[in-house]
Amino acid sequence: MSDTISHIDWESSKKFLRGIGLGTSIHSAPQMPSTQASAKEAARLGAPHGAVFVTDYQSDGRGRRDRAWHSIPRVDLTFSTIFRLDVATRHAHLLNLAAALAVAAALEKNFTGSRDRVNIKWPNDVLVDSNKICGIICEGSGTVEHLDYAVLGIGLNVNRTEENLPTPDSPDRPRATSTLVSFGKKLNLPSILADVLAELDILSAMITTDDGRRQLVDEYRTRCSTIGKRVRVISDDGETFGEAAGITDDGELLLDIGGEIVVFDAADVVHARVQ
Repeated sequence: MSDTISHIDWESSKKFLRGIGLGTSIHSAPQMPSTQASAKEAARLGAPHGAVFVTDYQSDGRGRRDRAWHSIPRVDLTFSTIFRLDVATRHAHLLNLAAALAVAAALEKNFTGSRDRVNIKWPNDVLVDSNKICGIICEGSGTVEHLDYAVLGIGLNVNRTEENLPTPDSPDRPRATSTLVSFGKKLNLPSILADVLAELDILSAMITTDDGRRQLVDEYRTRCSTIGKRVRVISDDGETFGEAAGITDDGELLLDIGGEIVVFDAADVVHARVQ
């Protein structure tokens, strides 16, 4: 990166946040190998709930199953946030659902009339017109009874042009897109960061109560394009084919395999292509 290009003023996100819990502490740098790695180390050392790690350029980002997440300097939004929630550790995975809903809501705020175009592929890929615009990863630590911390990483393609979009690692995975390509408008990166954090602040708080969790999953079901589709599920145990029958109250995927329902709490999903 050229020293003549100024560092993005990520602190300016705070003027859009109006004192919410997330983003009151923003740690930024022109370049980080991985915001997720930086945030996890800070969480282990006691960094507080809501601390955000964000960079102009992430040089070695990783997503689910250790896939590389390639970013372009000053074009993409790549950040990680620390959560310290008073919940059992088993509820931490609901942050994936909350984050996907938060990104979808932030996009709809910026692009009027986009709700029908934005949906979520279980568990947490945000799609626009069936093309992937955002990836999310959540990692945590705690006992069975109590979550110590969770670190949520979000990578959103924002101001990329068509020629700079990444190529899917498999032909049956969705093509990539960006807000610029899909909606034809550039966004201010600190502003869209604030929009996502503001939505995520509300949605993540819902995870701490039984009623809140039910409401969160109910909303997620309305946005999940996986439900009802023929899918390939890739887990640590191998690959399974079936129809996505629904989402449990815990955010798990229900897969109908010839009349037998199998539950997946974590896996990759590939939607079958329409012939």
